[in-house]
Amino acid sequence: MMPLSMMNSGERGRVVQIRGGRGMVNRLADMGIREGSEIVVVTGQRRGPIMVLHDNTKVGIGFGMARRIMVEPTGVQQEKEA
Repeated sequence: MMPLSMMNSGERGRVVQIRGGRGMVNRLADMGIREGSEIVVVTGQRRGPIMVLHDNTKVGIGFGMARRIMVEPTGVQQEKEA
């Protein structure tokens, strides 16, 4: 288990815990991200917003919030062939 903020571009994982208050949990739920959600990191940086893909929707998550989303890595996103 690791924070979402530590994942690199192309890595996929499953959200296992959100270490935040009710407001943060509700805000993420409104974006479709809950415990058990499968996500793929589109742009992972060590600062600034992190773009993730969830159910074919890109979502930007601030670095501070991403540090409190605990993820279990499940592999690397495969490139689609043209």
